[in-house]
Formats: sequence, structure tokens, C-alpha cells
Amino acid sequence: MCRLTLTIALLAGVASAALAQSAPATPAADAVATKPGRFTFNRVDDGFLRLDNQTGQVAYCTSRGIGWACRMVPEDRAALEQQIARLQNEIAALKAKVATLHEPPPPTPPPKLAPPPPPANAPPPAVDKGEDVPPPHGDLARARTAFESAWQRLVDLIVIFQRDMLGRGS
Repeated sequence: MCRLTLTIALLAGVASAALAQSAPATPAADAVATKPGRFTFNRVDDGFLRLDNQTGQVAYCTSRGIGWACRMVPEDRAALEQQIARLQNEIAALKAKVATLHEPPPPTPPPKLAPPPPPANAPPPAVDKGEDVPPPHGDLARARTAFESAWQRLVDLIVIFQRDMLGRGS
């Protein structure tokens, strides 16, 4: 019995020494224990999605008859790169457009100046009677035609009004 007690005491001492050595001695050891692992798992239909926290690769893991098997999830990296490039170009174009919106508008050109009037003591310009007078500009001709048309309608209305007044007065 003494031998059994001695063996138990010896085992208890060895176990307590082993536990003391395996306990974290510094706060840095605690930080290592709380650091996330390399993989993160998320449950999906019949298995798990495994995310490699170091490389970013994703694998689909399922239970097989003899254990677990993980297959890499295919990703179309070229399509992602094209999408990223397109969005970066779009952002650059929008930034350029915003920059132009913040710029002041270009200066307006000075108005066309009329020729200076002739001096008061200068003789009037000579007009050659043999030359034809240039035709009026298109806008001026249209304005003249519109004015003549309006005048003719006014005269016609006055004539009609006079006839009506003479017809009622009799």
C-alpha cells in the first residue's frame, strides 16, 4: 500500500509540473492563442466552405465515406481583373469630369465692336450711282416681309370695319 501511495504522489507531482510548464507564462503567449487560424469554415448545404486566410482561396469540403475531401472552388480571375480595370477607368473618368465641373468657365470673348462713327466735320461717304446696292441681309428681308404682311392685314381689317359701320348706319 505504501508503494501505491508513493506512485500516486509521484504521478501527481509530475502531472502538476507538466501543467505548470504548459500554462502560458506571458501575455504574448495569450495573444498567439487568440490569433485566428489559417482557415475559416462556413456551413453550406452538404458541407463547408473553407477560406484560406493567408491566400484567399476558397474550397468546398464534403464528407466522403473514408473522410473529408476539399475541392478548390473555381474562380474566374480574368473576369474579375477586367471588371476591376473597367471600374478603375470609370472612376478616373468621373474624377476628371468632377474636376472640370469645379474649374471656372472659360472667359467670354469680347463683344464685336461697331466701327467708330465718322468725325462730325468729315464729308459723307461718296456713293457711286453706277453700282448696285447690295441686297438686304436675309434676316432683314424676312423682317421687312413680315412687317409688310402685318400692315396689309391691318389695312384690310380697317376697310372691313368701315364697311360694317357704314352698313349698320344706313
